Amino acid sequence: MARMEKKVKKTKITSFKSELPQIPLTRKELKNLLNYRIPCLCCGKEMLHPDIYMRLIDKKELNGKASDVIKLLEPFENIMHPVERQVFNMFKSMAVKYPDKDFRELLLLKKDVHELALVKIQSSIFNKVSFYRRILPKKMARQLRKLMIKTNDIIFDPEPHKPFSRRIFIHKLKNIIKNLENKKLKDEIIEIARRLPRSSDEVSAFVVKNARKSSDVIALNLIHPSVGTFEHLTPKCMLGLSNSLNFALECSHCNNSRHHYPITTQVEENPYMPHNAQLQADKLISLCKKGVCNKEYIENLREVLYWLSERTIDLDISKLYIT
Repeated sequence: MARMEKKVKKTKITSFKSELPQIPLTRKELKNLLNYRIPCLCCGKEMLHPDIYMRLIDKKELNGKASDVIKLLEPFENIMHPVERQVFNMFKSMAVKYPDKDFRELLLLKKDVHELALVKIQSSIFNKVSFYRRILPKKMARQLRKLMIKTNDIIFDPEPHKPFSRRIFIHKLKNIIKNLENKKLKDEIIEIARRLPRSSDEVSAFVVKNARKSSDVIALNLIHPSVGTFEHLTPKCMLGLSNSLNFALECSHCNNSRHHYPITTQVEENPYMPHNAQLQADKLISLCKKGVCNKEYIENLREVLYWLSERTIDLDISKLYIT
């Protein structure tokens, strides 16, 4: 991973500055593009304008009866991500049977069943990770054993002091095997750990995680992954710029999932990203022809993505020059 990040550092961001010294779009202009059903750069799903989301936050009705909240959220059902839409449909079915309950009360009715389903999935993956104790160096094997004992104590405790965190588990696992010389083996172990379900890709994980939250937060979490954001193509921690020379439009889910990893890692985890990036470019080109988007922004986006993805994302912007 460190080697990959070094590669990204070497890409000539300064050359982008020298070739395109003017900032193509202001933040306001870039944000305005989200009014035009822009697909996410990574997953290709239509994004929600952040101002619409912010207006929803102030709705007191979100803490009310599920049936009332459902009416508020129905206009956004089509842009919900798959897990969130499944949960939303579950709420619609349950609200018919329990019309006076709110979202949190409905999730609590389902929590036990989904918690057992989640633990089964987690246990299977933890067993696969634990297998590697047999082939790891002794010190690493001992550290892995300790981590797995603590982790099992958490997931098998009905009321743990702290809930299990997939992100923290993977972080600790990476620290244990960071000095492992066999890179293929190291990647294998991390790849298995990454199969641990997240609330964004497994209904049971969503139910268990959100059952601890208030009704309004649960409601907002159904649409928050779809909110459009400015993604730093070169992460800020790697001195990436905070303007449209380094910004792409991504949904909140994809932006948060990437963390500070390079674009190459994001493409590895999302094989359809090059295709989806092209969908976004095509939409931006059509907006450019209507005078909404700036040609220089699209040209810069193509160049930055090409180098940071190590030529994996090679946008075709030829239609930009057809009158």
